[in-house]
Amino acid sequence: MKFLILTALCAVTLAFVPINHQSAVETLTGQALVDYVNSAQSLFKTEHVEITEEEMKFKLMDGKYAAAHSDEIRATEQEVVLASVPATFDSRTQWSECKSIKLIRDQATCGSCWAFGAAEMISDRTCIETKGAQQPIISPDDLLSCCGSSCGNGCEGGYPIQALRWWDSKGVVTGGDYHGAGCKPYPIAPCTSGNCPESKTPSCSMSCQSGYSTAYAKDKHFGVSAYAVPKNAASIQAEIYANGPVEAAFSVYEDFYKYKSGVYKHTAGKYLGGHAIKIIGWGTESGSPYWLVANSWGVNWGESGFFKIYRGDDQCGIESAVVAGKAKV
Repeated sequence: MKFLILTALCAVTLAFVPINHQSAVETLTGQALVDYVNSAQSLFKTEHVEITEEEMKFKLMDGKYAAAHSDEIRATEQEVVLASVPATFDSRTQWSECKSIKLIRDQATCGSCWAFGAAEMISDRTCIETKGAQQPIISPDDLLSCCGSSCGNGCEGGYPIQALRWWDSKGVVTGGDYHGAGCKPYPIAPCTSGNCPESKTPSCSMSCQSGYSTAYAKDKHFGVSAYAVPKNAASIQAEIYANGPVEAAFSVYEDFYKYKSGVYKHTAGKYLGGHAIKIIGWGTESGSPYWLVANSWGVNWGESGFFKIYRGDDQCGIESAVVAGKAKV
């Protein structure tokens, strides 16, 4: 009889066992998520942003575009081997003559991060390889709207390696920032009113904006290579140190969108999608190794548009999908 009573009591007790901790924190959102993340760790700070989950996703791309490289892409790997690299490195100071490295852009409500990361890296590397003689600000719209299915699906996302291959074969024109001079400025303005609609992929125009002095075909810049970087921190550091910033893709969780400062390491919040960015350097903060990264969500996000993310443990997959290329100069 005692055995039966104990069995019944165990069954009742098990029915009230709390849900798995990880599952619980994954469901946190809004201010509750911010409060939890800020109390659960001390690596980075988050802040509440008045934006819906749906609007957050407009800035991201389908996760398949941020997945670890396929065997075909991995076969293109090129590895730079160096005896050592510095403990801290920042492309903005190493190549201070290159204005593009310091520039933060805003992709608005379109999952065009893959095109932005590529355009930014191309701009930087063209300047670096010409020792500042050429300083184009490459148009992300030329990649977004004209690469088409060869790259992916426009505002739904695209493959960074395919954007660089397009640069090699077809070339890309200049764009400037949203208000700047260039052949094809980005046509999607940032939304600041709230209730922002998802943007549609712009149609491909093979002509420069009115008043621009150079013809579309003459404004083209080309690459000579597009390759994967081995998926380890040392190889990525060597590539950046030798040749300049690289493009990488990773998985985004809600706590990343709420990042304000410090060294990001996923702590809580649901998975939202994939994202592509530009890694420009590395360092250590309060004992935590990090990658220094330029985002494309405007200067009001993060550390004036930049962020740090934990280095060395393939945080959110960021070390598994790094690509780079060389400019034709």
